[in-house]
Amino acid sequence: MKLTVIGAYLPRLTPKRLALWIEEDVHAFATGIREMKLQGLAQSWSEEEIESRAAELPEELEEALSAAALFEVLVEDHVGDFDPFAIFEKHTSSVAWEPAYLSLDGTHSIAESNGDPPDVASFRVVFYIHEWPKAGELVGPTGAIIHPPFAETPERLWKLAPYDLLD
Repeated sequence: MKLTVIGAYLPRLTPKRLALWIEEDVHAFATGIREMKLQGLAQSWSEEEIESRAAELPEELEEALSAAALFEVLVEDHVGDFDPFAIFEKHTSSVAWEPAYLSLDGTHSIAESNGDPPDVASFRVVFYIHEWPKAGELVGPTGAIIHPPFAETPERLWKLAPYDLLD
């Protein structure tokens, strides 16, 4: 199996887009809890609790995403097991977080969120690494993984690889 990092991104490089994503995520959270309540689920959430949590989320999300790096890796000649959590940052030991499996052209998801990798020979996997240090080093199952210089997060990845807070 061959791993090639084809993209390295820092969400903090586009503060306006980061702020918009946070706003959308917080809205989706509150709307989602309210919809579940209408379906008879999440009954323990009061409206005050929903509003309180929605007020806390922006700061937490901004703090987490401002310190995170997002990587897009081309996986080729995949046979058998692929463990995205075997990819980590050398100095902090932070592992791949919330892997999203994408098509070879990177335009659509090909597996369920947080599910098993797809049963195909080649695909892309996108994941975050928390608390990426200034001189961070990406390490995989076979050793150091070289990545390109960091760039702005592409619009497609804001949608295809959304961030979930580490609880």
